[in-house]
Amino acid sequence: MVRRGRSLVAGAILAALLSSFAVTVVAHLWNQPFHVPFQYTRAPMDDEQDATLDMMLIKNIKETGWFDTNPKLNAPFAQQWAEWPMGGDLLAYTVKKVIVDTTGDVPLTFNLFWLLTFPLTALVAFPALRSLRCSWATSVVGAVLFSVAPYHFRNGVAHENLAFYVGVPTIVLLCVKILGPDSSLPSLRELRHRHAWRRLRWPLAGTVLLGVAGLYYLAFLLALLAICATVSALVRRRYDRLVLAALFGGVGLATSFFANLPTLLYRWEHVPNLLAVPGRQLGATEAFPLRLVELLSPVTGHRFGPFAALADHLYEPGREGLGTAQLGLAAAIGFVCAVAVVFVRAVRSTDRRGWSLESRLGIIMVAALLLGTKGGLSRALELLGLQGVRAWNRIAIVVAFASIVVFARLLDRLHVVIRKRRWPRARLVFTSMLVIVTVVGVLDQASPAQMPDGRSHERAWNADAAFVASIERQLPHDAMVFQLPVVDFPDQDAIEQLSAHDLIKEGYLHSTTLRWSAGGIGGRDGEWQWPAAALPTRDLVRGLLAMGFSALMLDRHGFPDDSSTQVRNLERVLGDPIATSSDHLVAWDLRPARATLLADMSIAARRALAQQMLDAPQLYLSSDADPTTDRGSPHDICATGTLTLVNPESHTVRRNLKVTLRQRESAARHGHLTINTRVVPIKSGWNGNLISVDLAPGTTSILLAVQTPGVRCRSTPTATLPSVSATLRPVNAPN
Repeated sequence: MVRRGRSLVAGAILAALLSSFAVTVVAHLWNQPFHVPFQYTRAPMDDEQDATLDMMLIKNIKETGWFDTNPKLNAPFAQQWAEWPMGGDLLAYTVKKVIVDTTGDVPLTFNLFWLLTFPLTALVAFPALRSLRCSWATSVVGAVLFSVAPYHFRNGVAHENLAFYVGVPTIVLLCVKILGPDSSLPSLRELRHRHAWRRLRWPLAGTVLLGVAGLYYLAFLLALLAICATVSALVRRRYDRLVLAALFGGVGLATSFFANLPTLLYRWEHVPNLLAVPGRQLGATEAFPLRLVELLSPVTGHRFGPFAALADHLYEPGREGLGTAQLGLAAAIGFVCAVAVVFVRAVRSTDRRGWSLESRLGIIMVAALLLGTKGGLSRALELLGLQGVRAWNRIAIVVAFASIVVFARLLDRLHVVIRKRRWPRARLVFTSMLVIVTVVGVLDQASPAQMPDGRSHERAWNADAAFVASIERQLPHDAMVFQLPVVDFPDQDAIEQLSAHDLIKEGYLHSTTLRWSAGGIGGRDGEWQWPAAALPTRDLVRGLLAMGFSALMLDRHGFPDDSSTQVRNLERVLGDPIATSSDHLVAWDLRPARATLLADMSIAARRALAQQMLDAPQLYLSSDADPTTDRGSPHDICATGTLTLVNPESHTVRRNLKVTLRQRESAARHGHLTINTRVVPIKSGWNGNLISVDLAPGTTSILLAVQTPGVRCRSTPTATLPSVSATLRPVNAPN
């Protein structure tokens, strides 16, 4: 037993070292500036924005000890990140906390964590491969290849928590056991005895790991366990496997529950968020399906020219380079062999002892395909509350590990053939083959197009750092900076050329002494910024001064026409900026304007003005065709919609409500609003319908009805539906 344990430890360490060496070579780490984040691109893509979000959370941990609350964001309040469910990433951020507490450097922590995911994955994969009856040598090869899967590089530092897929081998192990012979797991009768639970200690520990190592991977475990247990019960009459699958799934869910307890408590203590953060609507899985041809495709930008050209032709049109699902050549061979075994042997097998290991692995792969393919079982799982798991193409990494297991076992069979034929120097020949397989496999899976390139981001990083440092030198400690344009957070959208998280990237990430207005959770106490940003420039500056802001920062990329109008208006009120950066960042000191803009106001009047800014009424819109709630942007609508108006003040206020109904290709020409007991007709047209409304304190709900007879809501093409949008303005504001 001791010898076997030493062998496992030695193999795991060797696999981890080889994995680290492989990523060092393919990523040219000796040329990377580690003080610059590997991902710092300005683009409206979720990858780039998730990288910014991750660095923000690491910096939160550095400054406050954890990420739940940060007083440097969402000024004049604080960022309350507890509302966002983070239990699935608890293990990842625990590791990051250890790194940032040691180094004190956010970009370095960001980079090092991604690099650590390679050896850590290999470290866990090796014993899993040994448990699945692979030899010591082929387990090392398999662990290295799995740790440098194309999925790993495609997610990269932008999605480095997804690249931390250490729990995936546990998914495959548990499913293999559920499908395996009677001896692979204790029976229900045996569970009465303590020794049976000892046999389950490692599988149960694996499910606990999955509960804190990724929401996606926990969802994959639950779905695959359910399928495998059902197959085992129906085909092999092993009904106890349904109970064991429920046990494993229950432990994973319980772990996830406790990991997400801070979020659950926060939501229980606060009123529901009208913007449903984070919100995902039904049908999201259709946008990120698992494509069989992509599994077997070479990686994007492959080193071998013909393979690169083939990959370009096999991608989904219009989404070239998505590249989440590729297996790589070694895993693709294992995939084809296992699926072939399922169709040729497993279904017709008369072996009463059960399916072969390859058959069980093939069943897991087929189940993953049924879940991840477009219009597959994942679409039905949305109805059970799993719409938050939208990218089921990521289940490809589960397929990858199962395929690597089959490939490693194929190598073992080759070794047997070599030994039986008594080749001269058989051990040397086989060892040479493993070395060649490892080198070719790594080069095949690691595309140069997907390697991190911190040096290309160094100039932008240094420019933003210099811009923020210039502002900090001119402002007092803890001074508040208001940032324009106002953007939703956390979101993955874009305003003009500005990505939603760029204000975090350009301000807070480089700051040590200032507080920033960006970073408030949408629908909470930062909502005042939206009506404030719509005010005339002079009124906005007066209100910001009354609230205690010391500076205003503007990103030109967030406005049409390079923000010439906005900059000109601000210069008329505030004079010359105190800092500029590149071609798009500008900052003004608000304090010199205090003498003129607030000179005639008493302290009480200033407080009243600040409270008026905070208590500006807000509008939210949703519809039956587009249930996502937002601040009144155009929504497709079938027949009904809901306008929710929030008045934070303690007295009734009057506002102008503008509702625009656009007919598009539909027959909808009329509709009506139900405001309390008043019914107000509305007509379609580009000019909109202007209605005066009195808003009582609190929340007012207005029902919107549109006449669209015969329309089937969820299955009707959106172009044939009318759309509706709404805005709320003061009575004396221009419309």
